[in-house]
Amino acid sequence: MKFLFLLSGLHPELPLAELKAVLSIKTRFKVVKKDKRAVIIEIKQKEVIKNLLERLTLTYGVFEFLGCCKINDLLKTVKQLKYDFNIPFRIRVHSLGFKKDSKELEKKIANIIWKKIKECGKKPKVDLENPKTSFEAFLTENKAYFGVKIAELDRKQFFKRSPKKRPFIRPVTMDPRIARVMVNLARTKKGEKILDPFCGTGGILIEAGLIGMKIYGIDLDLEMVNGCKKNLNYFGIKGKIIQGDARELDKIFKENYFDGIITDPPYGIAASLKGSERMDLYEKSLNTMEKVLKPKKYLVIVTPKYINLKTKMQLIEIYEEKIHRSLTRKIWVFKK
Repeated sequence: MKFLFLLSGLHPELPLAELKAVLSIKTRFKVVKKDKRAVIIEIKQKEVIKNLLERLTLTYGVFEFLGCCKINDLLKTVKQLKYDFNIPFRIRVHSLGFKKDSKELEKKIANIIWKKIKECGKKPKVDLENPKTSFEAFLTENKAYFGVKIAELDRKQFFKRSPKKRPFIRPVTMDPRIARVMVNLARTKKGEKILDPFCGTGGILIEAGLIGMKIYGIDLDLEMVNGCKKNLNYFGIKGKIIQGDARELDKIFKENYFDGIITDPPYGIAASLKGSERMDLYEKSLNTMEKVLKPKKYLVIVTPKYINLKTKMQLIEIYEEKIHRSLTRKIWVFKK
């Protein structure tokens, strides 16, 4: 069965990468077509769609895919559409990245579907707030994609977890959306053990904990350890947070202990390296991360753009993210 996914425009690659990573945990799938923020994916197990958006952050909605066509052919295609519309219904048309008179199109599509429902012997009814069928179309510069909404992401949740709303705050804290993406790129399942060896204020651990993973955090700075505990407690998340050195993980944990490692080591002017040379810190930490990570599991790590990591682990993916004028960072995904 084919599904239409609406992706965030926050980053050109991360939304689809996150979606594919999460789908790979749950089922076999095939990307049929991608056009800007609209992606069509064929999935055999429909039931995996139900709770998908509870985990994702850069997928805004999932829809039962009904078709795609040229924008000028949209009305003609809807007239030919065979679909049993549950009543009440509503129509939504979204322009992705360019201006288009979507309201006028909505009215025309609504008139077509109204007539189709009457032809089936039913009494049409529109409900803009709580429809049983929400028919939605997404317009790119060249195509129109349309389907019936299955689920929509609650985007407000990430603003509720923004760093400013936590009891312990530091300027180097990561955006919760990117933290969740990193957790998802690690392809870990609910109940599995994940480690952040540079846990800081706990942004990554918060997102992993909310998904239901068993979380472990380490930081060299005792103030960060205590602050991380405060933040986790604020969100009702339990975990093991200790003071320690990421270069000595093999002395703290057993070999092959973790199902995933997700981390954002210190860098930049505001980050404290506690007197360590940056590359020495990265290289020695990577060495111990590899030891405590289980075989065939993933490490997701962030570095400044100019850093090149060296490890025996297999590089699966790498993405660049511009933070501000003077900082572009890379998100690395390694597999042991």
